[in-house]
Amino acid sequence: MNNFNFSHFVFLEAFKSLFSTIVINILIVYSKMNKKKIIFFYHPRKLLTGIHTFYIEDLFRDYHQNFVLIYGHISQKKLGKNYFFIKEGYFRFLLNVDFFMTTVPCDKFINNSKKVYLNHHIYDSPVVNVEKEQKICERFSSYDVIFLPSQNLIKLFKEMFARYNNSSKIKIPILKEIGYPKFDFLEKKIKKNVKGQINSILISPTGIYGYPDFTMIYNLKDLIGELICKTDFNIIFRPHPLNRHDPNVLQIKKFFETNAKFHYDTSEDYSSVYSKSMCLLTDQSDTAYMFAFLTMRPVVFFSNKNLDNFINTEEKKTRLYNYRNLNYFINREKIGIIINQDTPISEKINKLSHELKKYELSISKIKKDIKYLGQSKKRFDEEINNLICDHREFS
Repeated sequence: MNNFNFSHFVFLEAFKSLFSTIVINILIVYSKMNKKKIIFFYHPRKLLTGIHTFYIEDLFRDYHQNFVLIYGHISQKKLGKNYFFIKEGYFRFLLNVDFFMTTVPCDKFINNSKKVYLNHHIYDSPVVNVEKEQKICERFSSYDVIFLPSQNLIKLFKEMFARYNNSSKIKIPILKEIGYPKFDFLEKKIKKNVKGQINSILISPTGIYGYPDFTMIYNLKDLIGELICKTDFNIIFRPHPLNRHDPNVLQIKKFFETNAKFHYDTSEDYSSVYSKSMCLLTDQSDTAYMFAFLTMRPVVFFSNKNLDNFINTEEKKTRLYNYRNLNYFINREKIGIIINQDTPISEKINKLSHELKKYELSISKIKKDIKYLGQSKKRFDEEINNLICDHREFS
């Protein structure tokens, strides 16, 4: 992008943000005059916006009578009603709302509003890599409340914050268990597709640069090649949304795109690819348990030497991060199998395809640990009403 185009782009974003600020403030004033509660839901990452909008809208579907919903974003795509393009820096010009919510951490907020974070992990997978953990705790400290799917995640968050309890910048928010709205939304869709053909293997790594030492991306060309040649399954490669334009991902796409058994998926709603997949291949993505609980089918975990060493280390500082005691890692072989770069993956996959009933039973037992699956909308409504009635001071 040359200097002229870049300057034009920056000006356009500033103009759109300023225009949105004016319109949003008018909407806020009008809503307050009509004694409506106002929820401002913000999507701060343009590449992640599409994977959250559909279930967030469903979560608020019955709120329009007593609430006004305003959605902020920075995506270049055209979104629905009450969506406004606005950069975080313009929040300081907005009038206060009742609730400011996000499902991805923000650094700027609307003043005098209750700040709610809706967590988007279903299981106690690590939130970020260890180098970024203190920083993410500082960012979460700006929120008043964090809604979490399960007690496992509440425990993980408490332990994570406790590692930095000497920092003046870190204060643990209120943690509330509500279930997982995205799961509930997708489960209904997948049940409608239950009679579809199950003829694929879904490959979905976690973000490459979130955990660069643990990623499977550098082994994928060999893994996909073997699966195409030595199994009867189609291969669906679904990269993390943040990595869709990454050279490593595009190289894999280009290498296999002429093969009829290879499919590259960037759909925002992954219910369709889940429905047709016999199993999921991933590294340490939270997607593993999402897939298992939604489909009741097994997961193949690729665990390289770096990850194995990190989990099993006796080194004191590293053990503080407690990977070995996270249910995510403890239960991997209850919902699937673990492989490494030396494993003949085609043999394991072919065997796995004959053991689906076995894994369905064990997955079902673990799934029951999440108390409010199927009830997240009800729990969300209850906690929002509690916050409205709560007269405590929020910082």
